[in-house]
Amino acid sequence: MFNPNLKTRLVIDDQEYIFSPHPVVPTLVWGQEGRHAIVYRMEPADDRTRRPLDRANGSAYALKVFRPAFRHAGLLESAEALSWAHELPGMRVCDQRVLTQESHPDLIAQHEDLDFAMVMPWIQGQTWFDFIQTKSRTTLDQSRALAESLAWVLYALELNQLAHCDLSSGNVIIDPELNQVHLVDVEDLYSPWLTPPPMVPAGTPGYQHREVGKTGQWGPSADRFAGAVLLAEMLGWAHPDIRQQAYSESFFAPDEMQQESNRYATLQDILRIYDPGLSEAFEAAWRSGALEECPPLETWYDLMDILPREPVAEWAPIVPEDFEGEIPVPEDVAVPVRPQPVPPPEPEERRGCRFWKRRQPGSRKGCRALTLLGGVIGLVCCYAAALAVEWSMLKDIF
Repeated sequence: MFNPNLKTRLVIDDQEYIFSPHPVVPTLVWGQEGRHAIVYRMEPADDRTRRPLDRANGSAYALKVFRPAFRHAGLLESAEALSWAHELPGMRVCDQRVLTQESHPDLIAQHEDLDFAMVMPWIQGQTWFDFIQTKSRTTLDQSRALAESLAWVLYALELNQLAHCDLSSGNVIIDPELNQVHLVDVEDLYSPWLTPPPMVPAGTPGYQHREVGKTGQWGPSADRFAGAVLLAEMLGWAHPDIRQQAYSESFFAPDEMQQESNRYATLQDILRIYDPGLSEAFEAAWRSGALEECPPLETWYDLMDILPREPVAEWAPIVPEDFEGEIPVPEDVAVPVRPQPVPPPEPEERRGCRFWKRRQPGSRKGCRALTLLGGVIGLVCCYAAALAVEWSMLKDIF
């Protein structure tokens, strides 16, 4: 495997990069090891050569180097077909460049393990995995904000006929302000315009539906169960009983998924504090026999959207003392994210409803209104085109 050091330099598209030192062990390269790949943090070698866009966005990049078994041409197909998705909320990592022998022959000849490696954005923040393992606190309002952000991200995917397909605590990034989430590890993203990956995702323990181990999950409903578990975890995390009972890498132990347990009962009690509908949605997902039977992610978005805008303690039936405590300031953790100039739009049939900016408080149901407006405009345009053709034909006749 590719094993860079702090002296290693790579030239990619006429830009020279160096690897960043690890924030804890500065003599080592900053890298994060995952199941499929290792992600390294890198930046332009000389600040004087950095483009204005790089300087404005912190100049941090990620190089994702896949293990041999996970290198395949589908990575390039997916990255090219879904490059537009980086405009969706929480999906900036879809702004990717795939390095291949055809596109970067000199680089791959020098480092053959970089074949099908990806250069992508880099985000500062913590994974949800970090919160669970360290039992870091969130306030009620922080929990609500994180769950609302995740519901918005997942609903945006669903509305655009996409699905992450491997949602877990390690693939959700919390930004330092604790009000927005980002998804990473999007190589197996589902789209009806893509061919399935060679190895269909089977979910992650602690977030895996009981049917997924047999069938895999690569389809439009793939995020419904794991998304429900993550949303419930975030909403409940403000309560000390939830943090204390958390298993390890997830709130639930892998062998208790979709079973009656103390953890399930405790989490349901906390969900009812926000709204009984949230408890009912989680119960429907928990007792489902298939992913398609879980509530759609739109349901979670709607339930979060109707919650009062005021601080939770002002309207929820709680004892405030049960939720007191501040969260420690999170440390920066290496995660991919680099904003890029907006590329030319994809063909309309690939794009679906576009989320140009995150919904602001008070602008409820914005995307669906935008979708309806787009449909009306489309019908008007089609009708106008038909009239133009008919008028042209009449002119030819007379």
